[in-house]
Amino acid sequence: MKPIVGITAEVLEDGSYFMPPVYPNAITQAGGIPLLIPLIPGEDLEAMCEQIDALFVTGGEDIDPAYYDQVPHVDLGKIAPRIDAMEYALIQKILELDKPYIGVCRGLHMLNVATGGTLYQSIHSQREEPVMQHKQQAERTHRSHPIEVEKDSRMYKILKEDKFKVNSYHHQACNEVKSPLKIVARAADGIIEGVESTEHSFVFAFQWHPEEFAQIDDEPSKRLFKSYIDAAKKRKSLE
Repeated sequence: MKPIVGITAEVLEDGSYFMPPVYPNAITQAGGIPLLIPLIPGEDLEAMCEQIDALFVTGGEDIDPAYYDQVPHVDLGKIAPRIDAMEYALIQKILELDKPYIGVCRGLHMLNVATGGTLYQSIHSQREEPVMQHKQQAERTHRSHPIEVEKDSRMYKILKEDKFKVNSYHHQACNEVKSPLKIVARAADGIIEGVESTEHSFVFAFQWHPEEFAQIDDEPSKRLFKSYIDAAKKRKSLE
């Protein structure tokens, strides 16, 4: 049986769900079955986590700073309280079950918040250090700025690249990162670009969007999603 990967979606103002096809396409390409996770009652979240074999938290709105004990900064963008609550609970349960996790952009931020970390609500107004452009004005497969991955990381073992350019669509970023997460990739201006868990079988999160590159046959990105699905298969076999 192929593993089932739950993917979070954005909720539009009219209550409909929005998911760019690149997310499920990356899962299908790697050999998994994508499943959109709608807004579901809190009492059903545990059952949802028991049913899926892996979780993929995608990009989206800013995160309510109340989750990391801060008040809204003047440059905080639109938040999605119902999605915040669901994703926060989903991630904590998935970590408890030690099921594979990938988060991109907001999915990195929410993983960091769910494990006790904090965010820059706006990197352009809250960081003292100079910041390069992190919300590129180009197509989503364009590689706009360089990053560096630590060679002693599990992320490097999968990607097999330590210096390369990535796409970039964000104005928030991780600030404090706490155990079990470990910072393993940064941009040239110091912005955190990748983390991994030191206590879980497969937990990785990225500031960039590797799913976009996987769809244009970028081998490191395809290898990432293949490793993710393989980890989901292994976890599924334990049940």
